[in-house]
Amino acid sequence: MKVLIGTRNNVKVEACESAFKTYFDDVEIITVDVPSEVSEMPLNDEISLGVRNRIKNLKQYATDNKIDADYYVAAESGIQDYFDEWMITAVAGIEDNHGLRSYSTSPSYPVPRELVDEIIHDGLGPVMDNIFADDDSGHHKGGIGFLTHGKIRRYNLIQESFMMAIIRVINNNW
Repeated sequence: MKVLIGTRNNVKVEACESAFKTYFDDVEIITVDVPSEVSEMPLNDEISLGVRNRIKNLKQYATDNKIDADYYVAAESGIQDYFDEWMITAVAGIEDNHGLRSYSTSPSYPVPRELVDEIIHDGLGPVMDNIFADDDSGHHKGGIGFLTHGKIRRYNLIQESFMMAIIRVINNNW
């Protein structure tokens, strides 16, 4: 099975690979850096739009480069206003060429109001790096890793969103 993922971010790639290998033995993950066409820190509906755009751009890339893939996948993290509270969430998407489309979210976690503008402007990774004196947390444990004292990592959230999206794949487009 050939899976194209619209990123070269190792955390997202490893999370995707883990989800697919939970159900399938022969999985080849091909990374392609395609644009999300949304803000660097997606806000509200931009999160899911970024996933759909990456998948659209992956399909175009595959067509242009004569790559036959079984699935096109993407993940995007951003900040969303839920219930008048700002939350960090991830969305994962999986599509094929036969009409299957499946999207899901990760568990979300709250953001202090006083950090929302800075996160929207600078991105979660740089803000967390500054607060916790780390560098490049977005490609490692992520903000959630700091906040849960290492008990949950960014990888876990993205992997769970892929696991939920894969439900349609393993259940004949449920």
